[in-house]
Amino acid sequence: MERVKAVSSGSETAPIRSDEGPLSAVDHEVVYRFMDLHRGEHRVATMARVLGVSRSGYYAWKTRPLSSRARTDELLKKEISSVHARHQGVYGAPRIHGELQRRGWKVSRKRVARLMRELGIHGLQRRSRPGGRGLAGAG
Repeated sequence: MERVKAVSSGSETAPIRSDEGPLSAVDHEVVYRFMDLHRGEHRVATMARVLGVSRSGYYAWKTRPLSSRARTDELLKKEISSVHARHQGVYGAPRIHGELQRRGWKVSRKRVARLMRELGIHGLQRRSRPGGRGLAGAG
């Protein structure tokens, strides 16, 4: 998820904007999630006006079903958690990726790594050997 910041344009009602892309691009996903979290504190119409988005856009986002990729990500997260737990938390993204491929999933290692980050899980790092990997001066 990309970082988001409020851009000061001399107005207190500056919309939340993305760090990347044109300055006029509002990150709607972040704004709508923010609005959803604060519905109990403020009216949707007021937040929409202040954050520079439409009310109808917020309600469309709220009722829209998950995309097929998002649904697949949810299934993959369950599968990744299962593999990770089965191997006592030792496996990292490369090994989990291999295990998923053996189970028939067609998924990239980077997608597995992203989903693992979202889940807050990671593999164990190997211990370093004292004195490096091999014998010094051998060869």
